[in-house]
Parts: sequence; C-alpha cells; structure tokens
Amino acid sequence: MKTLIAVATQATSVEFLNSRLSKSLQHHEENTITTFDLQPTYKNTSGLCDVYNNYLTLENFKKYDCILFVHDDVFIDSINFLVEIRNLFKQGFDVVGLAGGSKLQVKKPCLWHLLCKPDTLSGIVSHYQNNTDYSPTIFGATPKEVVLLDGVFLAIRTKSIAKKKIKFDNNLKGFHHYDLKFCLDCHLAGLRLTTAPIHVIHESPGLLNHTESYSNSEEYFYNTLLEHADKRK
Repeated sequence: MKTLIAVATQATSVEFLNSRLSKSLQHHEENTITTFDLQPTYKNTSGLCDVYNNYLTLENFKKYDCILFVHDDVFIDSINFLVEIRNLFKQGFDVVGLAGGSKLQVKKPCLWHLLCKPDTLSGIVSHYQNNTDYSPTIFGATPKEVVLLDGVFLAIRTKSIAKKKIKFDNNLKGFHHYDLKFCLDCHLAGLRLTTAPIHVIHESPGLLNHTESYSNSEEYFYNTLLEHADKRK
C-alpha cells in the first residue's frame, strides 16, 4: 500500500525534525514493512481545510492508495500502523481513525465525543503527562464502524475519496471542526468510517480555550448538523 503522510506544521523543516511525529516516523522508516512518503507543509499559517485539500490532487490519487493526515505533535507508537490501515481498507472501510462514534446528537459544544451517543464511542488516544510519561484516554473497543472521527489521525482510501469527489470544507477557515465536517460528508456520501487499534501518544491535551475562530467554525458545523437533521425528518 503506497501511502502519503500529510502534515501541516508551523515549524520550519529543521524544527520539524524534533517533532513527535518526525521522531516516530524516523523509527518506523527503519522497521516498517510498508513504505511511505512524508510531505509536510512547513511554516503553515493557513486553515487545515485549505492545506489538506492541497494534498487531494489527481496526481496523488493516482500515485497513492492512502493519504494519512496527522498532527505533528503525535508520536505513532504502533509499529504496524500502516498494516492496520491496509487491512481495514481491505474490509471495505474508506476512512480510518483512532477514536470516534456515531448516533449524532444536534447540540453544543460540537466536540465529537459529546455529539455521539456514549454507547457508540470507540478508540484509545494517549496523552503525554510530561516529556516521557503518558496516560491513555479509553473511549471504547476498536475497530468499530463510526460516523465521526477525531482529526488527530485520519487515513483516507484515495480511490474512494476521488470517486465521491469529497474535499475538506473550505468554509472552515481555522483549525477546528474540519475533521467532523469531512467525516460527515464522507458518511453522507455512503463511505464507511472506522476506528483502528493503533496506539499514538498526543502531546496536545486538546482545546484549552474558545477563540473567535473556534466559535465561528462550531457555529458553522452546528448549522450543518441542523440541516442534516431536518432532511432526515
């Protein structure tokens, strides 16, 4: 499985070498049985939808079976992470992530684990407590078919995304809710999403404060959920 790993980072090319992601991938390059190409977007200040859509090109769709969008502060601990993704693609899934859920509820705050019914949650994401120690956040067993996935780690099956002509929504200008809207669009297009038994350690604890950019993207996604709910009535 030919894989492109796509990452948006504020770091320079030199600074990126010291990132959690880069260090983990350097290790995997020496050990993994599946090869990959790494293409960071350095010194990024653009919203993630704009950046990620730059990777969704006809050239990349022809060259790669999988594009993995992942944050630069993630240490990928599972040595066989690409094998896990490949196996789930073979089972008919089109988008693979680490944590997610289904049975969406229309409410705020628009955080994936609050929008999904508790009994549908799936996945594990660990977070660093200091420079070396970490603790896992366990949502539920994996793999499990879901509707929404956390955007910290999203692997797409290129031929499925190309066939459905799905892009990240450029109406979302910042760094939030891009993942939820993308996943919802994939689900509504008939694609299948799943969590995977892949272990990563995320440096960021998540959203710490509500910026204006966050509020704007939340309102946009909330209205999207309302429209979806109205159509189902």
